Amino acid sequence: MKAKEKRLKINTVFGIVVGLVGILCGLWLLISLEKISGAEFVALSFGFAVIGLIIAFAAEVQEFSIAGNGVKLKELRSEAEKTIEELKQARTELFRVLIQKSIEFSGGWGTDSRVDERVEQFIKLFEQVEKFDFIKELQIDVSKALNVLMVGQFNQLRIIHNNTKNIGDVFDESHKPDILYVALKDEIIQELIEGRQPTPNFKDIKHDVINGIKAYSELYAIKVKLDKLETDYA
Repeated sequence: MKAKEKRLKINTVFGIVVGLVGILCGLWLLISLEKISGAEFVALSFGFAVIGLIIAFAAEVQEFSIAGNGVKLKELRSEAEKTIEELKQARTELFRVLIQKSIEFSGGWGTDSRVDERVEQFIKLFEQVEKFDFIKELQIDVSKALNVLMVGQFNQLRIIHNNTKNIGDVFDESHKPDILYVALKDEIIQELIEGRQPTPNFKDIKHDVINGIKAYSELYAIKVKLDKLETDYA
Protein backbone atom coordinates (compact mmCIF):
# COMPACT_ATOMS: atom_id res chain seq x y z
CA MET A 1 0.00 0.00 0.00
CA LYS A 2 2.79 2.37 0.96
CA ALA A 3 4.65 1.54 -2.24
CA LYS A 4 1.52 2.33 -4.25
CA GLU A 5 1.06 5.66 -2.46
CA LYS A 6 4.70 6.52 -3.00
CA ARG A 7 4.41 5.69 -6.70
CA LEU A 8 1.28 7.82 -6.93
CA LYS A 9 3.06 10.78 -5.34
CA ILE A 10 6.03 10.43 -7.67
CA ASN A 11 3.77 10.19 -10.72
CA THR A 12 1.75 13.20 -9.57
CA VAL A 13 4.83 15.36 -9.04
CA PHE A 14 6.35 14.26 -12.34
CA GLY A 15 3.07 14.87 -14.15
CA ILE A 16 2.83 18.39 -12.73
CA VAL A 17 6.47 19.09 -13.64
CA VAL A 18 5.93 17.91 -17.23
CA GLY A 19 2.84 20.09 -17.58
CA LEU A 20 4.56 23.16 -16.12
CA VAL A 21 7.70 22.68 -18.20
CA GLY A 22 5.59 22.53 -21.35
CA ILE A 23 3.70 25.68 -20.45
CA LEU A 24 6.87 27.57 -19.46
CA CYS A 25 8.60 26.46 -22.64
CA GLY A 26 5.61 27.68 -24.63
CA LEU A 27 5.63 31.04 -22.82
CA TRP A 28 9.34 31.41 -23.49
CA LEU A 29 8.89 30.69 -27.20
CA LEU A 30 5.86 32.98 -27.36
CA ILE A 31 7.05 35.97 -25.32
CA SER A 32 10.84 35.95 -25.20
CA LEU A 33 11.69 34.58 -28.65
CA GLU A 34 8.38 35.29 -30.43
CA LYS A 35 8.80 32.02 -32.36
CA ILE A 36 5.23 30.74 -32.03
CA SER A 37 1.76 32.25 -32.28
CA GLY A 38 -0.86 32.41 -29.55
CA ALA A 39 -2.77 29.49 -31.07
CA GLU A 40 0.37 27.37 -31.24
CA PHE A 41 1.10 28.22 -27.61
CA VAL A 42 -2.38 27.06 -26.56
CA ALA A 43 -1.98 23.80 -28.48
CA LEU A 44 1.47 23.18 -27.03
CA SER A 45 0.34 23.93 -23.46
CA PHE A 46 -2.76 21.72 -23.82
CA GLY A 47 -0.66 18.85 -25.13
CA PHE A 48 1.74 19.04 -22.20
CA ALA A 49 -1.16 19.35 -19.74
CA VAL A 50 -2.75 16.16 -21.10
CA ILE A 51 0.56 14.31 -20.92
CA GLY A 52 1.01 15.54 -17.37
CA LEU A 53 -2.42 14.28 -16.34
CA ILE A 54 -1.80 10.88 -17.90
CA ILE A 55 1.47 10.53 -16.01
CA ALA A 56 0.00 11.83 -12.74
CA PHE A 57 -2.83 9.28 -12.65
CA ALA A 58 -0.96 6.39 -14.24
CA ALA A 59 -0.66 4.53 -10.94
CA GLU A 60 -4.42 4.67 -10.22
CA VAL A 61 -6.06 4.11 -13.57
CA GLN A 62 -5.44 0.90 -15.47
CA GLU A 63 -8.08 1.27 -18.18
CA PHE A 64 -10.62 3.89 -19.21
CA SER A 65 -13.16 4.39 -21.97
CA ILE A 66 -13.37 7.01 -24.70
CA ALA A 67 -16.56 7.02 -26.77
CA GLY A 68 -17.21 3.43 -25.69
CA ASN A 69 -13.75 2.21 -26.64
CA GLY A 70 -11.52 0.83 -23.89
CA VAL A 71 -8.02 2.26 -23.68
CA LYS A 72 -5.30 0.34 -21.89
CA LEU A 73 -3.31 2.76 -19.77
CA LYS A 74 -0.18 0.69 -20.09
CA GLU A 75 -0.25 1.25 -23.84
CA LEU A 76 -1.17 4.89 -23.41
CA ARG A 77 1.58 5.37 -20.86
CA SER A 78 4.08 3.83 -23.23
CA GLU A 79 2.96 6.21 -25.96
CA ALA A 80 3.15 9.13 -23.51
CA GLU A 81 6.71 8.24 -22.54
CA LYS A 82 7.62 7.93 -26.20
CA THR A 83 6.03 11.32 -26.89
CA ILE A 84 7.90 12.91 -24.01
CA GLU A 85 11.19 11.58 -25.32
CA GLU A 86 10.39 12.85 -28.80
CA LEU A 87 9.50 16.25 -27.36
CA LYS A 88 12.83 16.36 -25.53
CA GLN A 89 14.64 15.57 -28.75
CA ALA A 90 12.58 18.17 -30.60
CA ARG A 91 13.41 20.78 -27.96
CA THR A 92 17.10 19.96 -28.25
CA GLU A 93 16.93 20.40 -32.03
CA LEU A 94 15.01 23.65 -31.59
CA PHE A 95 17.76 24.99 -29.35
CA ARG A 96 20.33 23.84 -31.90
CA VAL A 97 18.63 25.81 -34.68
CA LEU A 98 18.26 28.90 -32.48
CA ILE A 99 21.93 28.75 -31.51
CA GLN A 100 22.97 28.52 -35.15
CA LYS A 101 20.74 31.48 -36.03
CA SER A 102 22.00 33.53 -33.08
CA ILE A 103 25.19 34.45 -34.95
CA GLU A 104 23.24 36.05 -37.79
CA PHE A 105 22.90 39.82 -37.94
CA SER A 106 19.44 41.37 -37.85
CA GLY A 107 19.88 43.00 -41.26
CA GLY A 108 18.91 46.43 -39.97
CA TRP A 109 20.89 49.65 -40.11
CA GLY A 110 24.39 49.47 -38.61
CA THR A 111 25.34 51.53 -35.55
CA ASP A 112 28.50 52.98 -34.05
CA SER A 113 27.95 51.04 -30.84
CA ARG A 114 30.81 48.98 -29.45
CA VAL A 115 28.34 46.26 -28.43
CA ASP A 116 27.75 43.50 -30.97
CA GLU A 117 23.97 43.38 -31.51
CA ARG A 118 23.95 39.56 -31.42
CA VAL A 119 25.45 39.13 -27.96
CA GLU A 120 22.40 39.88 -25.79
CA GLN A 121 20.14 37.35 -27.53
CA PHE A 122 22.84 34.67 -27.48
CA ILE A 123 23.38 35.10 -23.74
CA LYS A 124 19.63 34.78 -23.08
CA LEU A 125 19.56 31.66 -25.23
CA PHE A 126 22.53 30.14 -23.42
CA GLU A 127 20.83 30.76 -20.07
CA GLN A 128 17.86 28.72 -21.28
CA VAL A 129 20.10 25.93 -22.57
CA GLU A 130 21.82 25.89 -19.18
CA LYS A 131 18.49 25.97 -17.34
CA PHE A 132 17.20 22.91 -19.21
CA ASP A 133 20.56 21.16 -18.77
CA PHE A 134 21.21 20.79 -22.51
CA ILE A 135 24.79 22.10 -22.52
CA LYS A 136 26.36 18.67 -22.93
CA GLU A 137 24.16 17.81 -25.93
CA LEU A 138 24.71 21.22 -27.53
CA GLN A 139 28.28 21.93 -26.45
CA ILE A 140 29.73 21.81 -29.97
CA ASP A 141 27.06 24.13 -31.37
CA VAL A 142 27.36 26.54 -28.44
CA SER A 143 31.16 26.59 -28.70
CA LYS A 144 31.09 27.38 -32.43
CA ALA A 145 28.57 30.20 -32.01
CA LEU A 146 30.41 31.52 -28.96
CA ASN A 147 33.69 31.76 -30.85
CA VAL A 148 32.04 33.73 -33.66
CA LEU A 149 30.51 36.17 -31.18
CA MET A 150 33.65 36.49 -29.07
CA VAL A 151 35.63 37.35 -32.18
CA GLY A 152 33.02 39.91 -33.21
CA GLN A 153 32.82 41.54 -29.78
CA PHE A 154 36.60 41.47 -29.28
CA ASN A 155 37.12 43.21 -32.61
CA GLN A 156 34.58 45.86 -31.62
CA LEU A 157 37.03 46.81 -28.87
CA ARG A 158 40.19 46.82 -30.99
CA ILE A 159 40.69 50.53 -30.29
CA ILE A 160 41.65 49.39 -26.78
CA HIS A 161 43.83 46.35 -27.51
CA ASN A 162 44.99 47.19 -31.07
CA ASN A 163 44.48 43.62 -32.16
CA THR A 164 42.14 41.72 -34.49
CA LYS A 165 40.97 38.14 -34.28
CA ASN A 166 39.49 35.80 -36.86
CA ILE A 167 36.85 33.11 -36.45
CA GLY A 168 38.46 30.00 -35.02
CA ASP A 169 41.17 31.88 -33.12
CA VAL A 170 41.78 30.80 -29.53
CA PHE A 171 41.04 32.99 -26.52
CA ASP A 172 43.27 32.46 -23.50
CA GLU A 173 44.07 34.29 -20.27
CA SER A 174 45.86 37.03 -22.17
CA HIS A 175 42.42 38.02 -23.52
CA LYS A 176 40.66 38.24 -20.16
CA PRO A 177 38.14 41.12 -19.87
CA ASP A 178 39.95 42.57 -16.84
CA ILE A 179 42.83 43.54 -19.11
CA LEU A 180 40.51 45.62 -21.26
CA TYR A 181 39.10 47.46 -18.27
CA VAL A 182 42.61 48.35 -17.13
CA ALA A 183 43.70 49.41 -20.64
CA LEU A 184 40.69 51.70 -21.19
CA LYS A 185 41.85 55.32 -20.91
CA ASP A 186 40.09 58.62 -21.47
CA GLU A 187 42.44 59.28 -24.39
CA ILE A 188 40.92 56.28 -26.18
CA ILE A 189 37.41 57.67 -25.73
CA GLN A 190 38.56 61.06 -27.00
CA GLU A 191 40.03 59.38 -30.05
CA LEU A 192 36.65 57.82 -30.79
CA ILE A 193 34.98 61.22 -30.55
CA GLU A 194 37.38 63.13 -32.79
CA GLY A 195 36.19 63.78 -36.31
CA ARG A 196 32.58 62.81 -35.63
CA GLN A 197 29.80 65.26 -36.38
CA PRO A 198 27.83 66.18 -34.45
CA THR A 199 30.31 65.73 -31.61
CA PRO A 200 29.00 62.96 -29.31
CA ASN A 201 28.93 63.23 -25.55
CA PHE A 202 32.09 61.93 -23.88
CA LYS A 203 30.20 60.09 -21.11
CA ASP A 204 27.85 58.42 -23.60
CA ILE A 205 30.74 57.10 -25.67
CA LYS A 206 32.62 55.86 -22.61
CA HIS A 207 29.47 54.17 -21.30
CA ASP A 208 28.99 52.41 -24.64
CA VAL A 209 32.60 51.17 -24.65
CA ILE A 210 32.25 49.89 -21.09
CA ASN A 211 29.06 48.09 -22.13
CA GLY A 212 31.08 46.52 -24.94
CA ILE A 213 33.62 45.23 -22.42
CA LYS A 214 30.77 43.91 -20.24
CA ALA A 215 29.32 42.05 -23.23
CA TYR A 216 32.72 40.53 -23.97
CA SER A 217 33.07 39.67 -20.28
CA GLU A 218 29.78 37.73 -20.32
CA LEU A 219 30.88 35.80 -23.40
CA TYR A 220 34.22 35.06 -21.79
CA ALA A 221 32.42 33.73 -18.70
CA ILE A 222 30.51 31.28 -20.91
CA LYS A 223 33.80 30.20 -22.46
CA VAL A 224 35.19 29.47 -18.98
CA LYS A 225 32.11 27.33 -18.21
CA LEU A 226 32.47 25.35 -21.43
CA ASP A 227 36.19 24.84 -20.84
CA LYS A 228 35.44 23.47 -17.37
CA LEU A 229 32.77 21.13 -18.72
CA GLU A 230 35.16 19.86 -21.38
CA THR A 231 37.70 19.12 -18.68
CA ASP A 232 35.09 17.34 -16.53
CA TYR A 233 33.91 15.20 -19.46
CA ALA A 234 37.46 14.27 -20.45
